[in-house]
Amino acid sequence: MSYQGPMLIKEPDLRWPIVLIAAFVTMAIALLVATMHFVASTTPPVNRSSQRQFEWMLQPGQSDFDQFRQQIDIEQLMGNEKLHPFNNLVVELTAVVRNQTGRTISGLEMRGAIVNTENSIVRERTVAVIPLQQTALESNEAINVRILLEGIDRDSDRARPVLEVTGITFE
Repeated sequence: MSYQGPMLIKEPDLRWPIVLIAAFVTMAIALLVATMHFVASTTPPVNRSSQRQFEWMLQPGQSDFDQFRQQIDIEQLMGNEKLHPFNNLVVELTAVVRNQTGRTISGLEMRGAIVNTENSIVRERTVAVIPLQQTALESNEAINVRILLEGIDRDSDRARPVLEVTGITFE
């Protein structure tokens, strides 16, 4: 067999359609992820456990509620402001809540709010901290509480954060 010189290898005809299909699929996935991120970041979170209230929960106006509420200490309350990607302000309220009631708390509902200089509410949210974050809060035990307040106008008057107990259930 004699040498015939270099051979030209032709590119397969199927290559460019596969590259175009892969590019379109990648673009569709990126668009879907961007749409899901936009929807997730603009809709307020639904907290089903904070929407339901226990029938046996002590609430403001009921007997013994004020006595027990004073025995639940809220310490180190801080409001951290963060700028949301779509030009809204998000305030994260954090605090340490300590049970001084002498009883085990099986349900604790708290309201976090931002008030302005005239003590009117800028934004508020009520959350069932227990049993959402942990199942119970023993006597003399503490829990870190975090409540996220979203959709606050950047130009609003924000004087101070408020965190208060709005419902208690004992074992």
